[in-house]
Amino acid sequence: MEELAIEKLTNTTNFQTLFDDAPTTYVHQLISDEMSWYVMKILMFGVTPTISLFGVIGNIFSLHILTKHGLHKCSNILLVSLAFSDIMFLISFNSVPKILYEAVWNHEYRELTELDAQVLFVLFSLFTLLDYTFGVTGLTLPLLITIERLLVIFFPLKFRQIVTPRRTWLAVVGLSAYCLSTFVYTSLCTELFYRPGHNGSSSKAILQKSNYFYANIDTVAYMEYLIVYTNVVIPPVLTSLGCVVISIKIKLRSIKRRQMTSKAVSGTRTTKMLLSVCCVYLVTAAILSVPHYIPQYGSYSLTEETPSNLGKVLYQLVNTAVCVNSSSNFIVYIVLNKNFRNTFVDLCKSWVGKTWGGGVIR
Repeated sequence: MEELAIEKLTNTTNFQTLFDDAPTTYVHQLISDEMSWYVMKILMFGVTPTISLFGVIGNIFSLHILTKHGLHKCSNILLVSLAFSDIMFLISFNSVPKILYEAVWNHEYRELTELDAQVLFVLFSLFTLLDYTFGVTGLTLPLLITIERLLVIFFPLKFRQIVTPRRTWLAVVGLSAYCLSTFVYTSLCTELFYRPGHNGSSSKAILQKSNYFYANIDTVAYMEYLIVYTNVVIPPVLTSLGCVVISIKIKLRSIKRRQMTSKAVSGTRTTKMLLSVCCVYLVTAAILSVPHYIPQYGSYSLTEETPSNLGKVLYQLVNTAVCVNSSSNFIVYIVLNKNFRNTFVDLCKSWVGKTWGGGVIR
């Protein structure tokens, strides 16, 4: 039984076997192990945490301001949902168990008791589930935003009857539930293999493919195809087509109606702001699609079998791009939405006034 477990571990570990610190030779390496880990640690310890910190703060401001503006507008509901998803993704992606596993111990948990390793593994699995769920939700919400804008433009008189706040919330909850359900299986496909230290060597624990994975290889493969096509391939294509249609419609409308009412201008500005959010998403989606279209040079997960060093680096670069996407919407709102900008300025003035005013009183 132990020999079988060791054989499975040797075939499924990411970069090293459990009993040998030598790098894997399963794939041709375009960059060295040292360079790949140097780049990954810069990204995981420096770049993505910094971006994510500003992203979480910006999205908290977005939640507060958009909620203050009211959730009677369906577009605000979608943007609030997007901000919440981005916050949860940024926090989960930068979770301590994940960073310890991926960047500190070279995809192992070393010098730990079995209980400590199991606790870290459970937390790692939980945060990975939240990471993927909210990350994909945030990357699919722009499609709902595009659909909402298409309905505004093509059905202006019937829009409020077609798209209601209740239906918008149901769409968001349904999308989140779908994303969660598709990623639940990831927690079942891996397990922790623990080897206690002996003869002066340190203990090691590493993730490997579980018995569930081997018993359901076909099902897992179908689920992976479903996830990739419904979250990585199809939404960006539909969103880009919708953005093109919306842009053409706005251009035609501006040509026909040079003089617009304030309400029409406001609606156009809102549409342009939402289009900007979708455009940022499309750039991210293009980067995110690299592992799908060029699998030999990319990876969606570092727990897959024998990814190359370049695949490890591209994995982190893709994650960095997603973190940038999740952190950039606040800037888009500030630049393109006058009401949002004014509310933010008033909010800052109010906080500064309370802080300094309180200091003077004391």
